Amino acid sequence: MHIAGLDADIIDALTQVSTPDHRPDALTIGVSLPDSPDELPACIADVDALLERELSRVSPRILVAVVHAASRLNEGRAFASELIDHASVHSSNSLGRDLTAVGIVLDDGQDRALVARRIAEHLSGRSNLGDGTVVTARDLRRVTLRELILEDVL
Repeated sequence: MHIAGLDADIIDALTQVSTPDHRPDALTIGVSLPDSPDELPACIADVDALLERELSRVSPRILVAVVHAASRLNEGRAFASELIDHASVHSSNSLGRDLTAVGIVLDDGQDRALVARRIAEHLSGRSNLGDGTVVTARDLRRVTLRELILEDVL
């Protein structure tokens, strides 16, 4: 599992659970929505640059994007959806390979460690389920990421 991002807390949580057993073709990124709507265009530009750089560097088969959207769940879902759509298009157009992309919206920082553990569990397997699925950290309290993806897909 390769880890990148613009949110140090998410990166730290992912790093703590990362093991050599995780998929080498997986990229996890952590970003935060800015507090001010005026900062959103700059944030989007930074995330786009990060995605293009990391997708080219890693050439992943699966992307898990964690978006910290403190108490702004709907905005976080929209941001995560756009992020994974952009990543999928870039991977197809620039790298010539399909990418399974899943988004997780973290609206409470206390769920950071849980989200990291659920991602680690998911990336221990070989599944490519759930392209385009966006779930919340709150949902991960009750079931695994795979189970949420199956709920969404089925």
